[in-house]
Amino acid sequence: MGVVYHGSKEHSIKRLEPRKSTHGVYVYATTEKVLALNFSSRCGDDLTYDIGHFDTDKSEPWELVENIPGAFEKMYANSSSIYSLSDETFKDIHTGFTEVVSEVGVDVMSEEVYENVYDALLEAEKEGLVIIYRYPNKPVSMKQDGSDLLDKWRFYKDKLNKGFTKDEFDRMAYLHPELLTQINDLSVELGYDYFYQPNDLITIFKSRIDRQLANREHEEYIDSAYISICNAFPELRLEIDELYKHYNESINNIGDLESSNSCA
Repeated sequence: MGVVYHGSKEHSIKRLEPRKSTHGVYVYATTEKVLALNFSSRCGDDLTYDIGHFDTDKSEPWELVENIPGAFEKMYANSSSIYSLSDETFKDIHTGFTEVVSEVGVDVMSEEVYENVYDALLEAEKEGLVIIYRYPNKPVSMKQDGSDLLDKWRFYKDKLNKGFTKDEFDRMAYLHPELLTQINDLSVELGYDYFYQPNDLITIFKSRIDRQLANREHEEYIDSAYISICNAFPELRLEIDELYKHYNESINNIGDLESSNSCA
């Protein structure tokens, strides 16, 4: 009997049941513990990070690439549990990332608790299980300007027939303002009429701040976007600074209120 691993933000689970996902209704697991650890992060997607074998062979360590400044501190700022499972009911349906799936519920054999996912990944890096690239560093084989993100969207549109909303384009422009001209070109290429001027980033930045203050659990990467927008368009800095100052004051006020309530 072999062992596979499932990473989760939830602790003390005794049995994992199938859940609906992109590929079907399954319990997901992986044969590599470091991948289970990565997948137990609190947030993250193609715009914020990449994981794969870019400069390494499949038999070598995974490469973890940060696509926006400070993303990892946000993505992995949580505890997690890695559950060991019997591989008896799992099969490979070629989802990628050496994932395997089970159509039936699986009992947990054991649980390892990690207090901070990022700290655990840094330990995995020391052990040679993963290579971590902090922004703006990238593997040599990746496009150094980050425009490989646009290639992914082309693939999703051409091969998977995925459509993209204005909100999704807004988010790409907000997190990757250095690609603004190419994002406009991609919009035309994919048949949309979304178009961005640098000043539009001010409005988008404000809307994302409003979202973050309304729902602090859903990560909007305000700090990351602040750095990227100021670097890409320094002429916007005065207005962006004002919005960022308001955001930080609001977060501090919320923290003070929560602290006073907890002491009441």
